[in-house]
Amino acid sequence: MKLYYSPTSPYVRKVTMMALETGLDDKISTLQVMAGPAGDVAKANPLGKIPALELDDGQVLFDSAVICEYLDSLHSGEKMIPQSGAKRWTALQLQALADGAMDAGILRFMESKRPEDERSATWVERQNLAFNQALDAMDAAVGSFSKPIDLVQITFCVALGWFDFRLSGDGDWRTDRPALADWYVNFSARPSAMASEPKAPA
Repeated sequence: MKLYYSPTSPYVRKVTMMALETGLDDKISTLQVMAGPAGDVAKANPLGKIPALELDDGQVLFDSAVICEYLDSLHSGEKMIPQSGAKRWTALQLQALADGAMDAGILRFMESKRPEDERSATWVERQNLAFNQALDAMDAAVGSFSKPIDLVQITFCVALGWFDFRLSGDGDWRTDRPALADWYVNFSARPSAMASEPKAPA
């Protein structure tokens, strides 16, 4: 399998951590590409987004949630995503919550890179509201996490790590969220988290 990736993408990191935790990392090669509809990744994913996973038969899977579900189907260990029932829907909802927090954070970050006279204060305020409401919900959710690692916990870790990486100058997400902050300290010490930490391009 071949993973189209960028070293700073939180969604790529989610797939990478999933592969490391399920022991599938040695079955995946990587190809660094430029994201965007005009970038190299568009040959694999017409949306121009990463990650994209090319299977051995040539089929390409995207986005991160789909790829992680596929990887979970391949390994023989305990599943990282519940297969059915209420636990499955709760897990998918919490994954979507953390993904949505990342979406809002990324949109906020991208808006900050536009020329100042082209930025929309209303757009920034909207993303800030979604970002902070999602973080509050994540803070409330971590108390329900059980000991075995799962995709929800991976996604929470990836989101919080990206916020530290890209949004550290815009305030600390830890403020008034002690449960989330404490959980992150412990979880981010996992080998898969440390091995996949985002790094700015040299």
